[in-house]
Amino acid sequence: MITCWVVSLLRTLSSKLLDAIETAKNSSARKFIQSVELTINVKDVDLTKPENRFTETIELPHGLGKKRRKICVIASGDVALRAERVPLVDKVLGKEDLEALVGNKRMAKKLARSYDYFLVDPSMMSIAAKALGAALGAKGKAPVPIPPGTELEKFIEKYSKSVTLRLRKGPTLGCIIGTEDMDSKALAENAEAVISRIVEKLEKRFKNVASIYIKKTMGKPVKVEIEEK
Repeated sequence: MITCWVVSLLRTLSSKLLDAIETAKNSSARKFIQSVELTINVKDVDLTKPENRFTETIELPHGLGKKRRKICVIASGDVALRAERVPLVDKVLGKEDLEALVGNKRMAKKLARSYDYFLVDPSMMSIAAKALGAALGAKGKAPVPIPPGTELEKFIEKYSKSVTLRLRKGPTLGCIIGTEDMDSKALAENAEAVISRIVEKLEKRFKNVASIYIKKTMGKPVKVEIEEK
């Protein structure tokens, strides 16, 4: 549960994030649209303890602009047919496709690199794990089961707007929060969504946050000032 002072810090952080995003956006101009990246450094967290390690997937309220996630759906029958009609789906794999991947490590690795999220019909989970489990595990990805009866298009849309952060071996978490052509307030709200979820996972909440930075792909990190409580 987030305490009142954490809520207060998040409110204060909003304007600080906006300032940092504006500063970052006004630097390092390039001839291409750059991503805007968020980095959270934590402190006083013993990562040798399994309970302090986590992986968190967070849907961003304003999406990722031109950097939306690439989605691969693994399904058969009606689910596959419906997935093929969803514009946000980049690839649909069926049973025969997966069977052809079993033992083909090179192609499995290529697929694991090519897509951000693999959404899987539960009936296909076993063959998906056999064909892609090792390759996805090496990339820190995992097949995401499609809940039975779910509204498929909304489920896919959620993951097209999501980022995944991991606190494992080192005290740093990072993700993109959109692109520089997005509205700064939208980027700040995306950053807030990530920060609030990460803070919820930390035992001492903001007291475990050492620093927060915003940067563009080719830019220098801009520190977000955090008020001590």
